[in-house]
Amino acid sequence: MLSEVCRSVRGGRGDFKVTMSIAFAVMGPRPARQCADRGRTRSSVPPTHPTAFWARPIGIALSYVQRFKNGCTVGRMNPRIYLLALGTFTVGTEGYVIAGVLPDVAHDLHSTVSVCGQMVTVFAVVYALAGPPLIGLFRNVRPKRLLIWAALGFAAANLAAAASPDVVALAGARVLAALGAALFAAPAAAAAAALCPPEELPRAIAVTAGGNAIALTLGAPIGTIVGAAFGWRAAFGFVTALALITAVAVWVWLPEVPTSTASTAGRLNLLRQTPIRWGLLTTLGLFLAAYTVYTYLSPVVHRATGLGSDGVAALMIVFGAGGFLAGRLIGRVLARHPLATVLRTALLLITLLLAVLTLMTYVHVPAVSRVVSFPLLFAVGAAWWSGGISQQTRLAGLAPQQRSQALGLHFSAQFLGVAIGGAVGGLALSAAGEGAVPVVGGVIALATVLSVRHVLPGARNDEAPAGERAPSGDSACV
Repeated sequence: MLSEVCRSVRGGRGDFKVTMSIAFAVMGPRPARQCADRGRTRSSVPPTHPTAFWARPIGIALSYVQRFKNGCTVGRMNPRIYLLALGTFTVGTEGYVIAGVLPDVAHDLHSTVSVCGQMVTVFAVVYALAGPPLIGLFRNVRPKRLLIWAALGFAAANLAAAASPDVVALAGARVLAALGAALFAAPAAAAAAALCPPEELPRAIAVTAGGNAIALTLGAPIGTIVGAAFGWRAAFGFVTALALITAVAVWVWLPEVPTSTASTAGRLNLLRQTPIRWGLLTTLGLFLAAYTVYTYLSPVVHRATGLGSDGVAALMIVFGAGGFLAGRLIGRVLARHPLATVLRTALLLITLLLAVLTLMTYVHVPAVSRVVSFPLLFAVGAAWWSGGISQQTRLAGLAPQQRSQALGLHFSAQFLGVAIGGAVGGLALSAAGEGAVPVVGGVIALATVLSVRHVLPGARNDEAPAGERAPSGDSACV
């Protein structure tokens, strides 16, 4: 392909050789395991040669492909971790996009919005209950193969959802999607930990989890636009395409990652460890507080600001943008500050911000509330995502030899919080109105601060930056 391009540009074999000599000089020598673009041999071909215009971009592109293939890092971050972020982006997009097409789904399947809305609950409950057993069942499967088949299964489930003739079939497809998501998320986070040095663990997990934040910011709106333009079935088709792209990308570029050697007894012992139980309680409380409010954000925001559906959609994008920014920065924060301090700060900040939202619903000054609501939701998203990524780092550090199992328990607690949060928020809304929803969420967040104990093995380690405490475990660079 490159030879055809170069020959078509200059029309001669000699010029092609000159072009490629410049290209590979830019690219540098091909290393076996690490980057080697320092001290590369420069071509003797003058930079003013006519083919240099084409050769240099080709050489630069080839160098980046080679660096990605060999796992070379920029600032010690293995670029192949971004493949795993693509997977979490896909899973997150599917989870968020259904909310935007619920009215169309209900109309087409001759049901109600409230009944179709239970598809979110079905997904969350199945994920919470089936995640750890599934990960244990497939413990001997190589992580790369497991991630590929999980992505393919997720694609098949969304294809089935797109073809669902009724609500029962759609519920079945959501069950299959939850199983695929459970088999992807925790092993992906564990693989990200295995692809980085110990001191980069918080940043690696932040990158992987950041895919979910991007899904909320970009994936869900794009999927909703696709659904509005071509029908709700096309939205699930969009997710199917993302899942297939993820499977192919993992197959082509992700290296083999060591399989966990933990025994069945060892996995069962995780829940017997006090630090693990405290960690799971924090995860449950964090997502219970967040989803108590997020599930009913539309009526709460409408009451406080008077904004309609377009305004609420804009606020959700801003909320996701806050999470995305937090995902970009939290790795550096955890490298410099104690993990326990970061978690307590995030939970207290959520409590304070939800108190402001409560005040806005009761005082009801729409003009002021509309101005305040955007930075407020941005900050809530940032605090929530900081807490979630900190929790993944916490549990990965507590079980370095059983990261997939520990993170599987984390995601189960997370989705259990999602499912219960919807019910708790609904009860608060029906019993006391919109203002009660952020009150309940804030109380839960404040109470969750008490669970930030035994953050990492050894009480003295709780007050050291996460990057200095990450145990080596299975996190050696691959």
